[in-house]
Amino acid sequence: MTRECILLCVIFLAGCGSSPPSLVVAVNAGVEGDALKAAAREFGATQSLQVEIVDLPYAILFEKELLDLSSRTGAYDAIMIDDPWFPRLAQNDALAPLGAQSPDADFLKSCLEVCRQGGTYYALPYVGNSQLFFYRRDLMSAPATWTDVLTAARKITAGGKMYGYVMRAAPGNPVVTDFLPLFWAFGGEMFSPDGAPAMASPEGIDALRFMLELGKYSPPGYGGFNADEVSAHLLQSTAAMSINWPAWISAMDDPAKSKVVGKIEFATMPSEKRKGVAALGTWLLGVPAASKHRDRAFQFLNWVTGAGSMKKAALQGNPPTRRSLFLDPELRAKFRALPVQLQSLESARPRPRTPRWNEIENAFGIYLSQANAGSLAPDEAMRRAAKDIAGIMAR
Repeated sequence: MTRECILLCVIFLAGCGSSPPSLVVAVNAGVEGDALKAAAREFGATQSLQVEIVDLPYAILFEKELLDLSSRTGAYDAIMIDDPWFPRLAQNDALAPLGAQSPDADFLKSCLEVCRQGGTYYALPYVGNSQLFFYRRDLMSAPATWTDVLTAARKITAGGKMYGYVMRAAPGNPVVTDFLPLFWAFGGEMFSPDGAPAMASPEGIDALRFMLELGKYSPPGYGGFNADEVSAHLLQSTAAMSINWPAWISAMDDPAKSKVVGKIEFATMPSEKRKGVAALGTWLLGVPAASKHRDRAFQFLNWVTGAGSMKKAALQGNPPTRRSLFLDPELRAKFRALPVQLQSLESARPRPRTPRWNEIENAFGIYLSQANAGSLAPDEAMRRAAKDIAGIMAR
């Protein structure tokens, strides 16, 4: 080998050795992921790491993560997980366990419980999401029951200036998410104690009938609405009430986006036959078992879910998962909805903990949406949903 070749090899090897270690983070391409992207960049800078952020839309994120975990390619070192996905993604030890040390007691119990499978923690909670009831405080008081909601919706709609209620009823996740607080308040359950589909109960059918009644006071086309359309109606003062996620709170008080600054208030879910509860929507962070940089990824998880980093995310509007941050005076002074967010999150209920939830939600959502579109009667929609879901559970 010539002297020139040897010199080139030395230079090449030196260059390879000087490359910073890397970390690949899969992030939801939405407001829930914005703070994590900023935190990942900060972590990379402080640790001299090359951090690659893979920004994926919600509808694609689950499929990409499932593919990586099932094939064990190790494409990602840390991943954002919507809590209903967790039972599926944690199957077959596809996620790395946190280890012997339990998460600290500052994490809210409702957020932490959905990070565990078979007594082992496989994730940490990052975004403390649970639904809130948004309403126009200049037009009404906080509704105690869903009957109160319907009464107010009729009155407001009759005034002719806006619709009394707006909801999402697009097939799949949107309609199921808006239906569950109603369903639970009316006494409905997705499954019986023996695991059989139970949504076609009298309580479940009554809840769907009530949803259709609320639809009479919602804007035309609500059967195709998702969160953006619901929020747009609130922001433009064309609807007075909705179920929504905390991510939309800041927009309601932003003069650049909202015609209702200071007029939207936030409450916990109304009750009916049972006490109202919100659906939990906590975003988790986990480490794929096949990650090529597992120790580094866990270092990132512990850092980004620590009180200091999480407070920075909370100051950007990310709902925390630590009780101490919900009680933090600086955060409470800046975010007026934090007390009710904590109240909602403490009692929030997770979607059924089954690896089949995505399939179940899609099937259930099709029939709920058809009922809202008027193509199926409520009892028939629930019976068909129960039959299809029984088939999914049997596979």
